[in-house]
This record gives sequence, C-alpha cells and structure tokens, in this order.
Amino acid sequence: MTYKYGDSLVQNLPGQYFSTARNYVDELYTLLKADDHIYKGENDGEDLSDFKDEQIWDSLKDKIFDSSVTLVVISKGMREIGVKDEDQWMPWEISYSLKELSRNGIYSKTNAMLAVVLPDENGSYGYFLTHNPVCNSTNYNTDSLFRILKNNMFNRVTPQTHDCNGNVIHTGWFSYIHCVTWQVLKNNLSGCIDIAVEIKNNSSAYKICKVVD
Repeated sequence: MTYKYGDSLVQNLPGQYFSTARNYVDELYTLLKADDHIYKGENDGEDLSDFKDEQIWDSLKDKIFDSSVTLVVISKGMREIGVKDEDQWMPWEISYSLKELSRNGIYSKTNAMLAVVLPDENGSYGYFLTHNPVCNSTNYNTDSLFRILKNNMFNRVTPQTHDCNGNVIHTGWFSYIHCVTWQVLKNNLSGCIDIAVEIKNNSSAYKICKVVD
C-alpha cells in the first residue's frame, strides 16, 4: 500500500469531521481483512514520508518482498508540487513494488498494481478522471501524477484503440497500473484485485517502467 499519509484534500468519510488519505487506508484495511486479504502496509501512526533511498528500502523490504499486489492510493494532494519525484515517498515504493529484487538468493517478482482514486474535498474525481460524454469514455489527467505512475499507464505495447471525434480511445486493459475509483473498489474489491493480477500475469504485454527519475 502506498499513499500520501497526511493528504487532507479528500472527501470526509461518513461520520468523520476531518478525513485524510490515512483514514481511507483504514477503511481499505477493513475491506481487505473482510475479504481474507493480508494487509502489509504501514501501521497506524507510522509515517515514513521523510525517508528516502536506503532508509526507505530498509523499511519496505520485508513488507514488499513477499507481497503480490500493491495498492496505490491516488489523492488530489499526494504530489508535492515543486519537489522532485526522487525526494518524495510514493515513487520509491512504487518502484520497489515493480522491481525484481534479490534477498538471500531468492528473487521477488514484480507486483500486480492497482491504483485507487479517492474523491477530493468536494467529492469529485475530476482532478484526475473526467467523463467524455461524446465518446462515452474517461479522460485521465496523467500529468498530475508521479512520472513512474504516468509511465505505467497507457503503456500496453500493442494498444487497442479506435478514433472518436478526433480522440484516440483506448480499450481493454491498457495500463499496467489499473485504476479504479474508491466507489468502484468498495463495491467490488475482489474483482478489482483480480483484474490487477490478470494484468500482471500478462506483464509481457506492457512496457513497465521500474525506475524513479
């Protein structure tokens, strides 16, 4: 699980006066537990956002090495504008999740990746996802993302596309990091994870970026 711990540009959860991305992760933990998935993210109160490089790997290696799916929580304020990606927490965790790493002669595998888009403080997903009514399609504002996230979306080697009103529309599973909204995830957690795993099992069909730049 990777997310911007203190991002408060999210919709308040029911019954809460003030919510952050961490509160959504707590809700997600409950959903995962109910669905018999094992959560290997940070504990409540554990904020690693000031760490980088070797410190991050020391904190993550045990959690990532034997995990199989990484959930990336996309929120409106997750990216600090004016700060290099390499100096922020989330890109490193995404990178480590995608790399095949060795420990004691055993290699980990590239994780399946699922991005969960949170509603902003106004309850909107429009900062990242907008609907195109003419083509009945979804537009992705990938320029708002960390580069390692952007580079792993719309990265199918042979994309399935068609033209609509001058727009290139991608169909099928066009990104290695599959995106769903918070509402979709709540309604079908297992189905969303299954899609991410299916994409991972067909990883050779994608040009996967594994480095932070």
